[in-house]
Amino acid sequence: MAGKTGKTSAVEGKRRPASDRAARAGGKAAAGDKAAAAVDKAGGAGAALARVRAEAVKGGGAAEKRAQALLELIERRKARIAEDFYEIGEALRELQRKKLYLVLKHATFGEMLKARGIMGLSQAKKLIGVVDALPRDKALTLGPEKAYALTRYTAATPEVDPPAWLLDQGATIAGKRVEEISVRELNAEAGKVREKAAGPKRRDPEEQRARAAARTAQAALRKRGARGATVEARREKGGYWLRVEVPLEAAAALLGE
Repeated sequence: MAGKTGKTSAVEGKRRPASDRAARAGGKAAAGDKAAAAVDKAGGAGAALARVRAEAVKGGGAAEKRAQALLELIERRKARIAEDFYEIGEALRELQRKKLYLVLKHATFGEMLKARGIMGLSQAKKLIGVVDALPRDKALTLGPEKAYALTRYTAATPEVDPPAWLLDQGATIAGKRVEEISVRELNAEAGKVREKAAGPKRRDPEEQRARAAARTAQAALRKRGARGATVEARREKGGYWLRVEVPLEAAAALLGE
C-alpha cells in the first residue's frame, strides 16, 4: 500500500509540470489578446478595421466570414460609438452595398439589423449618410449627430454645397460657423429651407368645399339663435363629415322643444 501510494505521488509529481505549462500557455494567450487590443488602441479604429479585413479568408465561405467579422466589429465599437461611429458607418455601408446580409440568410439589410440586434434602420442610414458625405477627420470633429444634421441641411439646399466644402470655406449658417451652430439650430434651418422650396401648400378641392360648407352651416345656426354653435369639417372614411356642436339650450330651441 505504501509502495502504491509512493508511485501515485510520483505520477502526480510528473503531471504537475504539464498543468503548469498549460497555465503558462493560457497566460501567454491572454497576454497576446491584451497585446492585440493594445495594438488596436494605439493604431486607432482604422487599424482595427484593417485587421478585420486581413483576417477575412478567400474561398467559398469568404463572403460569409467577412460579413460575420464586420458584425463583430460593429458590436465591439457600439460601446464607443461617440468615437468610432465613422468606422461603424463604413462597415454598415459595405454590408449594405455588397448585400453581404444575403449570405447570412437575411432577405434585407433592415432585417439583418433587427435580427442581430445591431441598431435601428434609421440610425444605420444616418451613419452611412455621414460616411458618404464627409471624410473621417471632419466627421469626427463634428460628431455623429451634427455631421448628420449638416448632411441633411446641404441636401435640402438647392446649391451644390457638400458638407466638407462648407467646413473648408468656413461658411456660416444662420450667422454661425458650422462648428458653432447647434444640432437643433441646424435641423431648424434645414426645415426652413425645405419649407421654402416646397412653396405654399395647396389644399384639396374637396377639403375646400367641406370647409366652406362648415362655415355656411355655422353661420346659419347662429342666425337662428344658436349662439356659440360651431361646425367643423372632418375627413372620415367615405369623405368629409360636418361635426356640429351647439349649447344645450340652443339645441332645444332649434328642435322646437
